[in-house]
Amino acid sequence: QAPLFAGIGAAGAAAQARGDRCQAAWDLRQVGLGEPMTEAVQLEHQFLFEDAFTIKTVDNSRFERAGRIDCESLAFAENNLELDINNIIYPVKPGEQVYVALASNVSPADNPRRLSTAWDHDPRILGRSIMDQFEYVMFGKVYKKDDKRQQNEAVVFASFGGLLMKLKSDSPQLQDFHEGDSVYLLMRKVEEVEKTF
Repeated sequence: QAPLFAGIGAAGAAAQARGDRCQAAWDLRQVGLGEPMTEAVQLEHQFLFEDAFTIKTVDNSRFERAGRIDCESLAFAENNLELDINNIIYPVKPGEQVYVALASNVSPADNPRRLSTAWDHDPRILGRSIMDQFEYVMFGKVYKKDDKRQQNEAVVFASFGGLLMKLKSDSPQLQDFHEGDSVYLLMRKVEEVEKTF
């Protein structure tokens, strides 16, 4: 069974229609990973960025239903992620490891198409997609990028319906991000990654 959309609500739909920077977030409930995709589909999907992180801290003091996680990369010392998540539907705690990917599209690799509404993401219409391999997915927009090429440092800022992300890495790893880009953030716990590959 594929994860379910939590929905974007009337305010989110209105924001989408206006094209606001802070677009509606589509949170997926943790209800299972669905059927494993074929290796071919997994390998064909292109991500803008992907890495595995250890959650250092979870700050639940800012909002009632959201927590800010501070994460450090397992493999790249320069990679750091600060992210607001709905930890009511997807609880996390310090010390857990998560695999995070960012993509511009989540439609099936064998049938790529532009997804513009919540209905386009309905599994009954979309079919199998890379989202089936993740537990938590949000949709948002890049609203700022700082790229200090001489220092080989870059930071990407995105908003997922008001849930914010700050991703720091070296310039080459973040070269495909631009202000105004729509992005999907996909997350799952590392133990689930190990089970599916």
